[in-house]
Amino acid sequence: MRLLLLLALSIASAALPAVAQTHLAQQCTAFGEAQYRKLDPSVERIAAAEFPAPALERFEAKAGSQAVAAALTLRGRLTYRNRPPLETQFVCLLDSSDRPLFFYALPVQPLRTAPTPLARGGAVPSPPPSMALTPRASATPQSAVAPRAAEPPRMPAPAGAIQLRGLVRDIGGRLQFSPCDGAPLALEDRTPGQELGRVLRELTQGQEGRAMFVEFQGRRETGPGLGVGALEVRRAAVETAGCRERFDQREWVAIGNEPSWRLDITAKDLLMNVLGGVPGQREAHGGLQRDGASLVYATTEGVEFRVTIEERRCVDSLSGSLFAYRVEVRSEGKSLAGCGAHNPAMPAP
Repeated sequence: MRLLLLLALSIASAALPAVAQTHLAQQCTAFGEAQYRKLDPSVERIAAAEFPAPALERFEAKAGSQAVAAALTLRGRLTYRNRPPLETQFVCLLDSSDRPLFFYALPVQPLRTAPTPLARGGAVPSPPPSMALTPRASATPQSAVAPRAAEPPRMPAPAGAIQLRGLVRDIGGRLQFSPCDGAPLALEDRTPGQELGRVLRELTQGQEGRAMFVEFQGRRETGPGLGVGALEVRRAAVETAGCRERFDQREWVAIGNEPSWRLDITAKDLLMNVLGGVPGQREAHGGLQRDGASLVYATTEGVEFRVTIEERRCVDSLSGSLFAYRVEVRSEGKSLAGCGAHNPAMPAP
């Protein structure tokens, strides 16, 4: 299920009082339990966790033809009759009367104990020799990435840094960060050259209060503000599902332009779709391999192509969105270049 939520500029986010928290959480989990059982009879129960407290966002939006007035984000457990329970995070979309409309799960860190294992063996296989990605592909990567000056190697994250995700806004000349699972905090831009603030101004066109989704390395500030400090921007966008983005079982999602394309990578297979091309089919890959500092996936049978992922800053040429990874998909000497995002619920590659 993919919902396009047109959020209003002003979004209030806060932890709920205990009574309202219990009522809405129970209402949403009961609704979600009924929906999940229709899809999977092995689902036994969905229960909300007592901590952390659910977070409620009020906004004006539409999901299809239905008006959405709020979203409740909560941690919980999905229990099955015939397999281990699943600890995860849920999102419950509500109407103006706080009645549930949609209920779905988001992946969180405990769901994954390790990334895709490295394939056994030594050298990375050479690029396979079939499958033209698109009639428009050329011998050099298409211009899906905005040109940038040469960048220095990425420095290791400072001690104590953690990965944070949420919405950043400029409120009266000061930055405010609303984590995906919590209430707003003061934000200090300690990125090199104050890159976070610059990207926010560029993507929001300087509109005060407009939200930008961001992933960054940061740490708790000391002192009276009790906010967070941003140390390195890893991803930034305004035209995105943001905190409600669903990776499901995908480890990577990559996109590019000229022509428009999208690549989904799971632990087992690849799915490549190119605008105007033949609809993609899932193809098995041989596991994650390393070629120097690059990550490589290559198909093992059927349609053959090779995906190379580099941890280098990437800017989408159409939206201006910033990513931490550059991606190249190559076949028969033809290639497409784009930007990639890694599933935040899984350990960094």
